[in-house]
Amino acid sequence: MTESSDTPFFAAPENLESLRLYSRTLRIFSATSDSEMVAKTLLKIIELMISNAARFDEYCTANIEWIGDSFMREVREFPNTPEEKKSEIITSNFTSAFRFLCELEFVQPAEPSHEVRKIGLFVDENFELFTGNDRTQITFARHSMPVQVAKKLLNDPAIAEFRKFSQTVKEASSLKADWDSELEERRLHVEAIQQGLKNVTSSYNFVGLVDGFRQLAISKRTERRIAFWSLILLAVVMTTPPVVQISYVFTHLDAIESKKGLLLYTLPTILAIEIILIYFFRVVLAQFRSVKAQILQLDLRIALCQFVQSYAEYSKKIRKDDPSALARFEAIVFSSLVSESEGIPSTFDGTEQLANLIKSVRGT
Repeated sequence: MTESSDTPFFAAPENLESLRLYSRTLRIFSATSDSEMVAKTLLKIIELMISNAARFDEYCTANIEWIGDSFMREVREFPNTPEEKKSEIITSNFTSAFRFLCELEFVQPAEPSHEVRKIGLFVDENFELFTGNDRTQITFARHSMPVQVAKKLLNDPAIAEFRKFSQTVKEASSLKADWDSELEERRLHVEAIQQGLKNVTSSYNFVGLVDGFRQLAISKRTERRIAFWSLILLAVVMTTPPVVQISYVFTHLDAIESKKGLLLYTLPTILAIEIILIYFFRVVLAQFRSVKAQILQLDLRIALCQFVQSYAEYSKKIRKDDPSALARFEAIVFSSLVSESEGIPSTFDGTEQLANLIKSVRGT
């Protein structure tokens, strides 16, 4: 039964032991036999098999399959062979061993050793020593066997799969090209979506900022309207007491002498009311001016935000050349609204002025 390629043949312990026993027997036999040259050369091949068992297992798979079992059987039976047949058996064993050696020389990638070459030279120079089937085996080993070994190797399933490798590589290359093309299309599509989202996000941020400014501007315009009508109302209220008093004086000129004391008595009160009204008028007027200035600033910011798009990316690029390029823009957009509160008189200042006026009236 032929050993499988995954199972060691020459390196198997029982076969190695048989080969060692065979080599010892050959060494004794070659010293006394007429077939000394063949026996010594066979001994060299057997010693090569013993010292390089793994290499023979690796590269001599064809002959292991073809003649491996019969060769080892002859090796084991040799010590029990009658003396008159040993020379014939040695010659037969030599042709079998030589087939293993020729396959090893043909299949292995390395160049044959000097010893292997000497064995081949011995066979070529002493070809007449071999007759009948032995000569046929030598001829087969030298000429036909490499073709058979090559044919067996080429028909091996692994080699058959290797033949399909070029087709597989071609299909894989085509498939890779299709994948690369599809991947590139998907990458471009994803980049387009990413850029679109970036633009939408940037636009949304600026729209949100502009909407915030617009809402604040609407609130400030309402505040300005209230301040405006408050000014109108205060102006009317301020002018009403003097107009009423003057109208009364002109319409009651005949009785004015008798009511002079009353008029003088009410005059400080009217003046005090006028001063208070003037104070509040100033406060409302300053507030009105402040709101107008804030609305102007908000309109300016809205215009700037509508003008500048993708501010973060734009500022990142432009700051490489000039770090202060957007300083004024940022100072305007992100600064607080100016209220111009320095011109508004405080409540304590108005109260103090009123108290001084009352003191001056009492002093008189």
